[in-house]
Amino acid sequence: MDIKETEKITTMPPSMLVSATYDNITRSAVLKFYEPTSQKLILWNDETGHKPYCYSRLTPDELDFLQERDDILEIKSERRHDLMKDEEVILSKIIVADPLTIGGTAGDKSIRNIIETWESDIKYYENYLYDRSLIVGKYYEIIDGKIKPHDLEISDEVKLALKSLLWDKVDSENMVDPKEFKELISDWADLLNQPIPRIKRLSVDIEVEAEIGRIPDPKIAEKKVTAVGLKGTDGFDKIFVLRTEGTEEGVNELDKNIKIVFYEPDKEKEMILDAFKIIEEFPFVLTYNGDDFDLPYLFNRAERLGIKKEDNPLYMMKDSATLKHGVHLDLYRTLSNRSFQIYAFSQKYTDFSLNSVSKALLNKEKIDYGLDFDQLTLYQTANYCYNDALLTYELSSFNKDLLMDLLVIIARIGRMPIDDIARMGVSQWIRSLLYYEHRQRNALIPKRDELERRSEGVASDAVIKDKKYRGGLVIDPKEGIHFEVVVMDFASLYPSIIKVRNISYETVRCSHSECKKNTIPQTNHWACTKRNGLTAIIIGSLRDLRVNYYKSLSKKETLTDEQRQQYTVVSQALKVILNASYGVMGAEIFPLYFLPAAEATTAIGRFTILETIKKCEEIGIEVLYGDTDSLFIKKPTDEQIHKVIEQAKKDHGVDLEIDKVYRYCVLSNRKKNYLGVTKSGTVDVKGLTGKKSHTPPFIRKLFYELLDVLSTVQTIEDFEKAKLAIANKIATCAKKVESKEIPLQDLTFNVMISKAPSEYTKTVPQHIRAAKLLESIREVKKGDKISYVKIINKPGVKPVELAKKEEIDSKKYMEFMESTLDQITSSMDLDFSTMLGKPKQTGLDEFFWN
Repeated sequence: MDIKETEKITTMPPSMLVSATYDNITRSAVLKFYEPTSQKLILWNDETGHKPYCYSRLTPDELDFLQERDDILEIKSERRHDLMKDEEVILSKIIVADPLTIGGTAGDKSIRNIIETWESDIKYYENYLYDRSLIVGKYYEIIDGKIKPHDLEISDEVKLALKSLLWDKVDSENMVDPKEFKELISDWADLLNQPIPRIKRLSVDIEVEAEIGRIPDPKIAEKKVTAVGLKGTDGFDKIFVLRTEGTEEGVNELDKNIKIVFYEPDKEKEMILDAFKIIEEFPFVLTYNGDDFDLPYLFNRAERLGIKKEDNPLYMMKDSATLKHGVHLDLYRTLSNRSFQIYAFSQKYTDFSLNSVSKALLNKEKIDYGLDFDQLTLYQTANYCYNDALLTYELSSFNKDLLMDLLVIIARIGRMPIDDIARMGVSQWIRSLLYYEHRQRNALIPKRDELERRSEGVASDAVIKDKKYRGGLVIDPKEGIHFEVVVMDFASLYPSIIKVRNISYETVRCSHSECKKNTIPQTNHWACTKRNGLTAIIIGSLRDLRVNYYKSLSKKETLTDEQRQQYTVVSQALKVILNASYGVMGAEIFPLYFLPAAEATTAIGRFTILETIKKCEEIGIEVLYGDTDSLFIKKPTDEQIHKVIEQAKKDHGVDLEIDKVYRYCVLSNRKKNYLGVTKSGTVDVKGLTGKKSHTPPFIRKLFYELLDVLSTVQTIEDFEKAKLAIANKIATCAKKVESKEIPLQDLTFNVMISKAPSEYTKTVPQHIRAAKLLESIREVKKGDKISYVKIINKPGVKPVELAKKEEIDSKKYMEFMESTLDQITSSMDLDFSTMLGKPKQTGLDEFFWN
């Protein structure tokens, strides 16, 4: 990144560190601080002389051949702790002038291409943060040119709650070193309880001249920008619109507070410059898919129009554009992150378009005039574009700025710039947190192949296809309908096991012979008894904080709304990280993946659930089904539940709690496939495909109708009636499919194409076949949404624009309908052919057609 010369900063009031980057011109790290009073960003260039480096196990003498290179500044010996061997090692530290000298270029320029190196694949600005113990999301001030941490006051009540919860509840007697664990919890609480400032921000959305049926290419940016929508904090609302030949002005439907500015057709350059000036005034800029579209388009369009580099607040990275000074968050990247989708927003949305996400989270939608974009009046374009900017902004502000707060808290935990948190997956957050903690302990970060070598030939038998170790335990379900079913859940089962059993890459199969007695059930592994594993204390301390502190703190009556919001957000962020923590440890792509540690965790999980089932049966509870960390039990008494919970805590150190109570539950003979209806009538279907966005609308509609029928069942008689009603609905729909009465639009599969049709050479998926046919009437490019139907003749699909009712392949739709509704019908023991009044057949071919 190239930043204009920044003046030296000698003082700065308490400000929150929000991001870090690297400046190519000064060859130094740049820190970005947000000052909450002025609501401005302060950029600070490193003045400590910190330089990029990596390590080698070769001695400085053996590395003599590197010494003559200009880009290598110094090679010196340094002591680090090797956690796997549990011993001090002496390494050569190779200090260089530029990060590319270590890695990132092909050939001999990069050191990691010529010798074996350690810690050479960490981004330079991350290295800088770790080495200086700087935590994103924490407050700092600058005094006499030096950065000093600044802790804001935390209320006494909160300190007190922490003290009592910490010292009474931290069950650290099984920790090897309880002191280290308690100190870590204390540090976490101090950091996570720091106030979160209100962040000044602007959301930006652009509209570009329409190209028929496709998204213009931001790399070329040949079409004019026709509108720029701007929505900012404190009621900032503006929309710029370019007048275009032959387009009517129309009627202004915008709210009177929204300032609309029109530009003559030849003034596009001035419009973009005006937008740039506004973008520069805001510390944070939000977009929806701005990484791939809005920002690169604006950057390249500005270049095309001859806007000077110094007047352009953006700069291009390899594939996307970002801001020189501000912090850019692409909410499309954030909200399509599975961890946010599942754990922070409870899977309320299933696809990641702005419309779907806004509908689910805000109950608002994009504006649809039912016209092609080039048919809109100027005011309609303005309204459409401003509304997109507004939706993007509101996704960051709904629920009292929930998303912004979550990003700040996760940045504090992950030790990572907020813009990186917003773009990257949870495995990157956890990697960064663990790397940071290695540096705090002067521990060498191991290489992936060192970990692999340690686990060779020691694994137990894998059971899951494509997995190297056995996963969680699934107990066969007791088929049928069961009333009054309680689902018991092990709270954070794997994080609890990681903590209680001291599981980490360096403690499982550690190097001390006296630890081998501390065996792990169902495996040939052991865990260390001499020192705490790094993963165990980090994941363990976060787990204890969430379970023992934040969960109860957020329910306290005496809190202010702001405090309650913060504790809820912290609890939510911890949940996101804890739920993923085991998943990444057990994922081969994770840099600290160690097979025996993953295996040990699931083995203890299986052992725990089996022992708990035994306990249930001893005290007379009927267990209907068990899956990884939950048990379905039938009609238990309060006393029985209490007993099981106590025993699990005493024997295994894990917390068992009531997760759901079902009015009734239908279990099929297949694992992970059940249907439950809560007392309030909510229907849970495990393994849902009926909700997927590409499913044809008629099947989706039918799916929801069937769920409505199920939600009203109260007794076994109602259930039998419901089965009948469901069979009738399916039969009626199937007849419509057979007699081709369903409108073409309701039969469409809708898929967005991620690359141009010509780029598919080896395998050509169905939607691309349809796209190729569509090319006969219009141009089709990457980013287009293809709506196609299945037809009888080759190639089996057709774009809906070209299809006729009579060529629809009813049989294919029947098969798709059967497989989609199967989750409902199979758990109710309904047979598709019988519902349709056919004799039971074995093959699907005869199933509907003779």
